[in-house]
Amino acid sequence: MSTKILEAHLLAPQKVAIWVLVVTMGCGTVGVTVISPALSSVSEYFKVDRSSSQLLLTVYFVSVAFFQLVYGPLSDRFGRKPPLLYGLGILALGGLLGSVAESFETLIFARVFQGMGAASIYSIVRAIINDSFGREEGASALSTITGIMMIAPIFSLASGGVITELIGWKGAMFLIFLAGLIPLSINSILLPETNFQQIQRLNFDSLVKNHLSILANPLFLSFMFASSSCVGIWFTMLGFFPFEYKRIGVESSEIGFWFIFGPLGFAIGNFLSRRLIHSLGIVKMSQIGGLITLFAITALLIPSQLNWSHPILIGGPCLFSGLAAGFVMAPSTMGAIATAGNLSGCASGILGATQMGFGVLGGSVVVFVGGYETFEHGVFVLVGLAVLTILSSTMAKIISK
Repeated sequence: MSTKILEAHLLAPQKVAIWVLVVTMGCGTVGVTVISPALSSVSEYFKVDRSSSQLLLTVYFVSVAFFQLVYGPLSDRFGRKPPLLYGLGILALGGLLGSVAESFETLIFARVFQGMGAASIYSIVRAIINDSFGREEGASALSTITGIMMIAPIFSLASGGVITELIGWKGAMFLIFLAGLIPLSINSILLPETNFQQIQRLNFDSLVKNHLSILANPLFLSFMFASSSCVGIWFTMLGFFPFEYKRIGVESSEIGFWFIFGPLGFAIGNFLSRRLIHSLGIVKMSQIGGLITLFAITALLIPSQLNWSHPILIGGPCLFSGLAAGFVMAPSTMGAIATAGNLSGCASGILGATQMGFGVLGGSVVVFVGGYETFEHGVFVLVGLAVLTILSSTMAKIISK
């Protein structure tokens, strides 16, 4: 065997068991989905208003967004496994702290820790997939993983409402503790290192240079905004939709059930994306998903115009919005990361931070326009994000030519 062939063989990343990535990414979503059905109960327990309870999502998103910018470069320099394990440990610690919180301020602090830990999952797992697959193959693999791992948010949404009803919101916090502890145990034993082309230096100057080089890439930016606006829709929904369900008479234990429609549609969309990605391509998949998202979100405005009131009129459009997100998320995410070469960890961090940033932005705008009091005002914010998805994916098509 020649020296070059031997070197290529030694540097080839080991294949990671798909189920390990599924469990890890699935547990990473629990910190968002399990708390949403419990927001109204937290508001009542600590006697804070509804917009204040939004802080439990906002500080989490901000924490996840910021620390992805940290984990991405660290994984480029020191490998994927060590920073991921540290992050999972922090996630478990944050969940444990939240489960014993006796003040709203302590709970907010715990959510910051949870976001700090979960950021490692969002940033590093995508980089691991990019290490092991090409662009379209990576998109297909991510579609498979996210399609299967939707079991976790479906379970956490449903169980979050039931647990809140039975033993209170602290039970939901304990689930987040388990969501950190379980993948920490699994990955410490079974996850191989996949980054064998680690950058040699990591200092402030090189960090700034690497970030600027990625942000100067128009194709990366187009894919980034397409995926981020789509993520922003989902995270924004989690903030104000529970209160609309409450307004129409849905109990806390049932809210999680109706929220399942979104992740269920997302799982279906990801499985369809896996089958269609090679024939349609990344850009066209993103465009189609953006159009379906716009129609689905617009349908949420129909009940108020006809004076209809039933949870299926919210859950149904969420199903199709989730399906559309499956068309957009994996293709545009892997399309963005693939443009960065050996800086894929850094690119994944920037991408993830922007995605979470759109969740914070969407939730903040909903509060500003009175979406918690008037549901339709919040829906118009979602419409704007859907339009941005379409425009960004169209820009990616133009640049690709």
